[in-house]
Amino acid sequence: MWEKLRGHQRQVEMFRRAIQRERTAHAYLFVGPHGIGKKLFAKNMSQCLFCERFPDTDFEACGECSACKQMQAGTHPDFLMIGCPEGKRELPIDLLIGSRENRGRTGLCHELSLRPMSANRRIAVIDDAETMNEASANSLLKTLEEPPPGVILFLLSPETDQILPTIRSRCQIIRFSPLPESDIAELLLESGEVTSSEQARTISQFSEGNLNTARQLLDSGLLELKNTIEKCLRSTPINSLKSVAAIKAVFDNLGGDTAKERLNMRWANQFSIEELRRQLHESEDHNRMDQLAAMLERCFEAESHLKQTMPVALCLEAMFDDLARLSRTQIVV
Repeated sequence: MWEKLRGHQRQVEMFRRAIQRERTAHAYLFVGPHGIGKKLFAKNMSQCLFCERFPDTDFEACGECSACKQMQAGTHPDFLMIGCPEGKRELPIDLLIGSRENRGRTGLCHELSLRPMSANRRIAVIDDAETMNEASANSLLKTLEEPPPGVILFLLSPETDQILPTIRSRCQIIRFSPLPESDIAELLLESGEVTSSEQARTISQFSEGNLNTARQLLDSGLLELKNTIEKCLRSTPINSLKSVAAIKAVFDNLGGDTAKERLNMRWANQFSIEELRRQLHESEDHNRMDQLAAMLERCFEAESHLKQTMPVALCLEAMFDDLARLSRTQIVV
């Protein structure tokens, strides 16, 4: 089953050795960007530990026994998972210790205190662990400090800094890296989300090693933005007014609130940087190379402006005004 999980073989072997040596922890903090397979890793590991045909030391799952089928269907009674509900910014304390009326009698911590129903252990995943506020995190402390026998807890977060030190210090931290572009491309092809190797490679180049990001590029029309940016930057010289109008039209098609518009501008900036880098790599004219280098520097400056909350429209117009000016400038060294 581990062959289907890309890019994390080092973590697989680390856990296999730990299980064989009986040195597993009761709580793990999986750290790495969203969309790189942390949740799938936790589910796969749980299936291996629940599998009725393979011993734990094999760190494998048959996929055919009752426990494996229950894991695949999401119905295993001893596998528990919670996460931040859609539309919420914080993981509710009720999910951990129950509502006010049933505090301590329902919720994840209560469920973990109960005896397993069909296996010899209970396993829980807390997705979006970085969204726990102080009260939610504190409610988890007793379970982390005095875990019931056989309980394993996985907390998933993009960064360690977003987890309170009291929680972080009680977990073994396992870091996950972004996926290689080749793995992203293969996963997109295998899932049928793209139909050609060329499209898969194009998407994977901008995915930042993140399968969720790759899917956003497919679903949100960002490829149209990429094509528009490339067309604007291949004009000689660049026409600032036409470029800004074309890009704003794509932004309008993409829609969304201010946060989404700012995210789209960051994509526009990334696409600009990638196109200018490509032109720089292909150019053999030293003056043109200096020109492109100056244009790249301007795009990096725009990224800094976005982080300083400059309005998107102003950032876009100023960047392309300067890119257009630089595209007409003969740089003398």
